[in-house]
Amino acid sequence: MPSSKSPTRPAKSPAKGTVRAGASAGKPKSPSKSPSKTASKANPGAPTKASKPSVVGQTRPTPAKMRVVAICNQKGGCGKTTTVINVAAGLAAMGQRVLVVDLDSQCNATTGLGVPLDGIDKSTFDLLMEPKADVLENVILETAYPNLHVAPGSIELSEFESRAASEIGRENKLKKAVGLLQGHYDFVLIDTPPSLGLLSVNALNAATEVEIALQSQPFAFDGLNLLLETINLVKEELNPNLEVTGVVVTMFDNRTKISREIVERAQAMKELEGKLFKTVIRQNIKITEASKMRKPVMDYDELCTGTRDYLDLCEEICAQHAAMKAAPAKKTNARETTHG
Repeated sequence: MPSSKSPTRPAKSPAKGTVRAGASAGKPKSPSKSPSKTASKANPGAPTKASKPSVVGQTRPTPAKMRVVAICNQKGGCGKTTTVINVAAGLAAMGQRVLVVDLDSQCNATTGLGVPLDGIDKSTFDLLMEPKADVLENVILETAYPNLHVAPGSIELSEFESRAASEIGRENKLKKAVGLLQGHYDFVLIDTPPSLGLLSVNALNAATEVEIALQSQPFAFDGLNLLLETINLVKEELNPNLEVTGVVVTMFDNRTKISREIVERAQAMKELEGKLFKTVIRQNIKITEASKMRKPVMDYDELCTGTRDYLDLCEEICAQHAAMKAAPAKKTNARETTHG
């Protein structure tokens, strides 16, 4: 259970394969029970009865190299930050070493992992203004969950765009900081603000991949093309290796025609061909209640549909390791040489 005490900092960045403070030498700390997989797919049926543990506590293979994932959507209220919190907790429970980078001035990814804002000395704002190793070490905090750290946000992030406007290389700030983390984490999950400004551009430039949280509502879908255009622009001008590796549909309600239509329309988009996760995140009041309690849903109710859906999503994300490893290396073109 998350503690009310001030967060602590890691003693030092862990080497590859070591167990971080708070974790046992064996399996990571996890709930005593866990749901089995369910058919929470693009056309899920009725929820099935929860059963014995199957996923949590069972270590999954780690990626060949650190995956830096920007979880994006410029629309607020789409479940983006909730997805960051619960995917981070799920991956950590599966033995992955995870860092959450909170770039949103609302700091919900920070508080949602049980880290109180009044115990924070340094934040990602400090890191963006001065992306150096000693600053990074002072920013990263432990959470109450083994294998899971957070680089907390702060209200000062709302000033970043104006403060950095005249700086050369302002879009590379986060990329420099993330480069210092190689070998210390399996996943870096970046929670982006609900806008497509300089903070989001920093996140996309620092990331190796993008995952989009798509609310199953018309307005959210309408903004999808603008988000994809921004991702492509960053790919062309700053980060040629950036790829969309997944789209997760959130707040899905199989009882409504509109939810099913949004999934079908996303599946039909050529830009998203093969990108939609099979798992959808169904509407579940337990997810909202867990957010209110400042904890991941699996730590609030390990048998609810929200927990089952997010653990299934984490399984899909881990399954991408093998596919990425098998994928042939891209040839370097003139543009990549210029920007590399």
